[in-house]
Amino acid sequence: MIKIYKVKWLSKEAGEAEVYLSDGYFNLMCFCHPFNQAIGDSVPQPLYTLNVKDIFILDDEEIFSVTKEEDSFDYKLTGQVINKDENQIKIGEFILELDNPLPNDVQVRDFIYL
Repeated sequence: MIKIYKVKWLSKEAGEAEVYLSDGYFNLMCFCHPFNQAIGDSVPQPLYTLNVKDIFILDDEEIFSVTKEEDSFDYKLTGQVINKDENQIKIGEFILELDNPLPNDVQVRDFIYL
């Protein structure tokens, strides 16, 4: 289960926040608007991405990974495709729905790097 463990308000009046999520193993920082939850709340899925590019199939590596880029919302991720029609990948317990379509050669159960 994905839970909120930290909130950093960007604008409380506008309901904009940096929301820190964890599945107990992986952590993600997300932008949320409007944000109306609290620390400890579970998070509905999928989570939606923005500006996904450079998706690569991994031949040998079957491992999940999350690496945050400094001073931004950007991440380098390794996940498994679970629903090609919905452009969804899984990383730990996180389900992410990509805003750009997966390449045609990517199949369900493939591990991808983005």
